[in-house]
Amino acid sequence: MQVQRTQQVEREGVAWISHLVTSELGWIFREQPTVDVGIDAHLEVVDSAASTATGQLLGVQIKSGLSYFRSATHGGWWFTCNAAHASYWLGHSLPVLVMLYNPKTRKVYWQHVSNHTAVSTGKAWKVLVPEDQELNAQSMADLRPLARTASQVSALGSLLTWGVTGNEEEHLWEQNSELYRHLLSARLHMLFPEVVAIRQIHAHIWSADMDVWLKSGLIIEVALVRPFSRLDEILAQDRYVPLVVVVCGARDLSDCPQMQEASIEPPFFFATWSPEAGDDDSLRQAMEDALRWIDPPLDTMDEG
Repeated sequence: MQVQRTQQVEREGVAWISHLVTSELGWIFREQPTVDVGIDAHLEVVDSAASTATGQLLGVQIKSGLSYFRSATHGGWWFTCNAAHASYWLGHSLPVLVMLYNPKTRKVYWQHVSNHTAVSTGKAWKVLVPEDQELNAQSMADLRPLARTASQVSALGSLLTWGVTGNEEEHLWEQNSELYRHLLSARLHMLFPEVVAIRQIHAHIWSADMDVWLKSGLIIEVALVRPFSRLDEILAQDRYVPLVVVVCGARDLSDCPQMQEASIEPPFFFATWSPEAGDDDSLRQAMEDALRWIDPPLDTMDEG
């Protein structure tokens, strides 16, 4: 099977940027091959002093090849894109960076896509990627302030409560729940080193929002619901894959009135999690229970 040179250069660029992010910045690089159209990876800021992941995230669009360096101008290169991509990046729940990889020099240059840097040409959009914004250890000082912080998602608190109703709030929920998924994905990666990848499901197949892939090859699905959401459709499913249902924004499962009447048994596992609460116990317990259900310890199997 032939592999096109452009595909090789694309993979080379992703691999090299991953190397720079982890070795030069000391941050976490997570490729997103099937999660977002127009987002190739997430960067998560790491607190170097405490050696802990912070949950502060950036989205990255990676472009590799010499062709991206042909539109040179004073101080950098113009990166062009269509209106749909520009609108997507400007409206994304995470700050988005465009990174250009030069395979000849093995250097990477970046720019934050914002209303200040994206320029409409009428038929398309362009972003100036400065030559003095090379991705290296010194980039940390400029990139860290751009990352989405937990304090910036405080609006989630009012949207993820069980009393929210109305079409306007539903629209806001759709916008903010995307950010919630990004934050939850980052937290699952941090809590469970065995997680290989997390794929977001936008078609809501089987009511799941995310597939969590483990090193063992097993999959745990995750669904996001609000405390007032109906559960009968979810619980009526015949499932072979465990489903962890995360009640967004609730502090405790007792806050969810519909839980009191539901009969919940494996393969369904429930948890609460809020990016502002700082408490991962419920989420960790539900994921561990789901993992034990799909891959029980040998001694438990022997007893059965």
